[in-house]
Amino acid sequence: MLSRVADSIYWMARYMERAENLARLLMANQSLMLDLGSADDGAFWQPILMTTGDEAGFRAVFPDISAHRVQEYLTSHPGNNNSVINCIRTARENARMVRDQLTDEVWRAVNDLYLFVTGPKGEAMRNESPTDFYETIMQGSGLFQGTYRATMMRDEGWQFFQIGTYLERADKTSRLVDACSSVPLVVPPHPDARPLRWQALLRSCSAQHGYRENNSTLDPTAVLDFLFLSEQFVRSVRFCVREVSNALKALPVPPHSPVARQPARMCTKLFNDVDFATIEEILEVGIHEYIDSLQARLNAIGEALFETHVLYADLTPVEDTAPAITRTVAPLGAWHSDQEIQIQQQQQ
Repeated sequence: MLSRVADSIYWMARYMERAENLARLLMANQSLMLDLGSADDGAFWQPILMTTGDEAGFRAVFPDISAHRVQEYLTSHPGNNNSVINCIRTARENARMVRDQLTDEVWRAVNDLYLFVTGPKGEAMRNESPTDFYETIMQGSGLFQGTYRATMMRDEGWQFFQIGTYLERADKTSRLVDACSSVPLVVPPHPDARPLRWQALLRSCSAQHGYRENNSTLDPTAVLDFLFLSEQFVRSVRFCVREVSNALKALPVPPHSPVARQPARMCTKLFNDVDFATIEEILEVGIHEYIDSLQARLNAIGEALFETHVLYADLTPVEDTAPAITRTVAPLGAWHSDQEIQIQQQQQ
C-alpha cells in the first residue's frame, strides 16, 4: 500500500472519530448545564476549551466565554480547524483522495454526513436544536464506522483505519474525563452537581448501560475505573490501546527502516502499563497528571507511526556514490498543517 493512501485512511478515521467525540462532549455538557439550571455559566465551558486545547484560539476571536460562543467555536467556526464541521470536512477530503480504495457505501456515508453539516438542513438544526444536531453527528459517524467494518477488506488499510480510530478514541475518552473532573464539585443553586457531572460523563461516552451492568450506584471511583481500565467497554482507554497495539503488530514492517518496530514497541509498553494499572494508582498520581502523560504517549505513538510508514523514504539510508543530500523532515504537526492548507486550497 502506498504511504499516502495509508496516511489518508488513517486521518480519515481520526477526523471522523474526533468529530463524533467533540459532538459527544458538547451534547453532554449542554445537558449537564440544563440539569443544573446554569446553562450559560462560563465556569462550565472554560474546562471544555482547555481540554480540547482551543482556549487560545477562542480568546483570539471572542472577548469572553459563554455557552453560545463556545458551542459556535467548537461546532462551526471557520477559524477553528478542529471544529466538528471542519473535522468532517477534512475526513471527507481524505476519503476523496483515496476514493478508489473505498467501497461505494463508505464513500456515501462520509459524503452524506458532510453534505448534511454544510447544507441548509444541518445549519437550521444546529441553530434550532443543537442536541439533535450533535446526535445526528454521532449517528452519522456510527453509520460510517459500521459501513467501513461491514464492507472493507481486512488488509493494510484496515489496520490503519483501526489505528486512527482507536488512537483518537483513547485520546478523546481521556479528555472527556479531564473536562469532567475540572468542573467545580458544587455549583449554586444545585449542590448535586457532582453526581450529575459523572452521569453526564457516562452519557457522553455511551457508557451508562455498560456501567450499570456491574455498578448499582454512581460512584466516581467506579466510573473512572470503568472508563480507564475496562477490558470490554469499547471506549475505555485500556480497550482502545489494546486495539491500537494489535493493529500495529499486524502491519508489515518496512525493510531497512531505522524505526521499523518503534510504534509497536511504544504501544506495547503503554498497553502493559495500562493493563496492569489500578484505579487507586491512577488516583494517587492524579487524574490530570495521568491524563497528560497518557496523551503525550499517544501523540508519540502517532508521530512514530508517521515516521515509520509515511516518511519511510526520507528516513531509510541509501547506499549511493552520489554526494549526500541533506533532507529536512518536518515534525508531524507541521506536516499535517501543510496538508490541511493544501486541502483548503483545493476546496477554493
